[in-house]
Amino acid sequence: MIFKVLTQQGKSYSDEIDFAIIKNEDGELGILNDHIPIILQIREGYLKLVREKAENYLVVEQGVIEFKDNVLSILALEAQMGATLDKARHAFDNMKKEKLELTKRENIDFFKTEKELKENIMKSKAGSLS
Repeated sequence: MIFKVLTQQGKSYSDEIDFAIIKNEDGELGILNDHIPIILQIREGYLKLVREKAENYLVVEQGVIEFKDNVLSILALEAQMGATLDKARHAFDNMKKEKLELTKRENIDFFKTEKELKENIMKSKAGSLS
């Protein structure tokens, strides 16, 4: 079967696997070739992707998983891959920290720009009738 991952930022993974185990809030579900079509929601969880004896893990946040015609599609807000579950979670946590720091910097820059704009409007006396 083929698995495909697409995140909000456009990051994608794709590969061939033998089977997948999905762990979400409701428990675990295994999917093999020729499984019936299914759609699942995953708020926080992971997928164990197995090909021959190799395992990879995909940590997912806010996603929808669809299996149909031997294609496992994952659409997620965030997703990170790792050779072990710990490595995938570590990569996921690091990515979340980086995004939080970026958001903080952008908010500070926006606040600074907004403050400068207000100061310049006051200095120019824009909108005063005298």
